Amino acid sequence: MAEQSVRVVIADDDRALRDALADLISMQPNLELVGQAVSHPDAVRLALRDRPRVVVLDVRMPGGTAPASVRSILDGSPTTAVLVLSAYEDPGSAVDVLAAGASGYLVKGIPDEEILEAITRASRGQLSISVPLARECIQVLRRNLENERRTGAATLQNANTLRQLLDRVGAAAVLVGPDGTIETVNARVQELFGYRRMEVVGEPITKLVPASGYGEPADEVIHRLLGRGGGEEQAEVHFTASGRRKDGNTFRVEVSASPMAHGHRGVAVFLRDITDLSLAEAQYQQLFESSPDATLIVDSSGVIRLVSAAAEQIFGFAREDLVDQSVDVLLPDHPVTIYRRETDVPPHRAGEPRAPEGMELTGRRRDGTDFPADVSIAWIRTEDGPRVILTVRDMTESAGSRAVLERSVEALRAAGQEHRHVLVDLVGAQERERLRIAAGIHDDSLQVITAAALRLQQLRRRLRDPEDLRVLTKLEETIRLAADRLRRMIFDFRPPALEQEGLMAAVNVYLEQLRAETSLRCVLESRMEVEPPQETRVLIYRIAQEALMNVRKHAQASELRVRLSDVEDGVLVEIIDNGVGYNPLETESKAGHLGLTLMRDRAEIAGGWCRVESAPGSGTTVEFWVPREAGMTGGDQ
Repeated sequence: MAEQSVRVVIADDDRALRDALADLISMQPNLELVGQAVSHPDAVRLALRDRPRVVVLDVRMPGGTAPASVRSILDGSPTTAVLVLSAYEDPGSAVDVLAAGASGYLVKGIPDEEILEAITRASRGQLSISVPLARECIQVLRRNLENERRTGAATLQNANTLRQLLDRVGAAAVLVGPDGTIETVNARVQELFGYRRMEVVGEPITKLVPASGYGEPADEVIHRLLGRGGGEEQAEVHFTASGRRKDGNTFRVEVSASPMAHGHRGVAVFLRDITDLSLAEAQYQQLFESSPDATLIVDSSGVIRLVSAAAEQIFGFAREDLVDQSVDVLLPDHPVTIYRRETDVPPHRAGEPRAPEGMELTGRRRDGTDFPADVSIAWIRTEDGPRVILTVRDMTESAGSRAVLERSVEALRAAGQEHRHVLVDLVGAQERERLRIAAGIHDDSLQVITAAALRLQQLRRRLRDPEDLRVLTKLEETIRLAADRLRRMIFDFRPPALEQEGLMAAVNVYLEQLRAETSLRCVLESRMEVEPPQETRVLIYRIAQEALMNVRKHAQASELRVRLSDVEDGVLVEIIDNGVGYNPLETESKAGHLGLTLMRDRAEIAGGWCRVESAPGSGTTVEFWVPREAGMTGGDQ
């Protein structure tokens, strides 16, 4: 009984390559071509309808992704094997499709015998992947495991570091979680309240601070802070409260609470014993009287309740003449809402101070003359109700020079913004052009060359003359070299590892190529705990790529070290070589060194910096830092 043919579906959106594969399969007596697809949805549809034994699936097609299509095909037709074709050996992509259930990962341009063998192996339930790519896939998996291990260790280390830092804080510090319960406290809490650490962890904050000075439960004030969300920066909340020790004794405590920084949910609460506040109040009174600026305390009706000595001098009134007067006497054109802001807030928000504001108003002296005044406004809550603090500075002498300065600053700011917009547009245009060219090479040029390689292999079967075969072999080598160079161009324009594995992996692949092409000894160190966002990742890679290209072209170095570190909520990259070095000021002033300028511009438009240190005979160090959230505004990205 004759062996049954293996039924095959081809899925590739390039017609030339699809036709070449179709001819190759049709020529095999043990294979049967049952369908051709041009997109991911089309491939899934044909696979579920015709139930082929093997689907040869191109990675990059319209309408979906290879891993998703593999899963959909296997879910709907478990007996079908999926053999994936890709334009280049990308270990990250290979891991993804193999994890989804693919039976093989082949690179376009391999001999047609290998394609046919892989189809046969897939029909038998066997895996097909080159040994070098398999090794790289293992390295990817090892790096992923190492990153997970490092992240777990970092989390534990951060928790220990946080506790140590809290214990160094002079005030009693309490971290309240999103559910309103205490997550951790420092040693000062134990000293102040008499509880051991584990006696308060998991308890509500009211165990330590039952109520605010206004009678409102302290946990409600904290819960309001927790409930705001939204991600915008929140001001601290301050209020006095009644603290309760383990022995039941109560005492006055000042509470300062603020949302946790850097995306952590929860609230940091600091508690200070203010039983002996009389001394502090005396010091405050002394500070109030010694301020060179006029200070007015105004109630919610706009009536002046307290006046500093400086206010008497600036406005020409005696303080007894101002107390109980409307603030209109001194600031006739002030917005009437400034002293009502606190009363506009619902009662349950009492105790939450507002951030100070400033405005330019007209002040009026007792003799009726007006003067330009800079007024700082702050709101506080007292036992007698809300109060507004107005700090007034006479700006008569500085008004003229300030106007000139402001005009100059505004002109500089406008010029800087225009320059920034141009740079952002330039960088964005570069990235869009890189993506367009890479896509064009993959979807057009590389596909045509791969199809030509398959046609040459089909031609080989028909030739017998040794001289013809020798010429054909040279032609195949030339075609293969062209395909390799096109794959390199795709990688240079947008390395797949950058999106799939991260910044560290992409830089490592670039350095591997550098090692293969030169005699450089390259060392890569990573001290990053968290992978930066995609936009920041691309920006960092482009700057590093430019610096590494300069090393390859000009440095004549034997050793190269690249280090990536988390620094101040951003990423610091150091690229150090032991090459011939150069004079930065002399070299960068010459034409033809746009790359060095673009490195700095790329970093600066993202809110970072870049500097180059070098000297003849002393090697070169390139350092640049960009914030983790390096959003480049001002251009179409």
